[in-house]
Amino acid sequence: MGWLVTAELISLLAGVLLLIADKKLHTLGEFLNKPLFYFDNLINGIKIPAGIALVLVGGWIISVAFQYPALWALGVAGAVLLLLGLLYLFFPVWLVSLSSISNQLLFSTDDFVMGARKSIGIILIVCALYIFFAVYLSIK
Repeated sequence: MGWLVTAELISLLAGVLLLIADKKLHTLGEFLNKPLFYFDNLINGIKIPAGIALVLVGGWIISVAFQYPALWALGVAGAVLLLLGLLYLFFPVWLVSLSSISNQLLFSTDDFVMGARKSIGIILIVCALYIFFAVYLSIK
């Protein structure tokens, strides 16, 4: 029950912020969009150990996924880890090109949300009121 109240409060707060604070949200978004560190620079020195670790963990996850076929998502995650580990070991140049492609911004979610901030704010407030009503009915 506590998680519902928490979800309601977060939804209500986010909805009210989207309706009221346009400039403050924009400056907050600019502050939060700065990278804390660059992972590429961090991993460059340990590509081979990281590749070996990714291959081992990916293989282990795949072996666990074969034992539990209902958990097919584990197999997918293991395959992704295995593929990344093999890329780190045998094709590190491809990883650099994939990293540069993934660093490009395809579309800005900030612009989308700020463009529709009033609609999204109203939707979040309505969701918060619905959750409040659901919690009230479940307690009663």
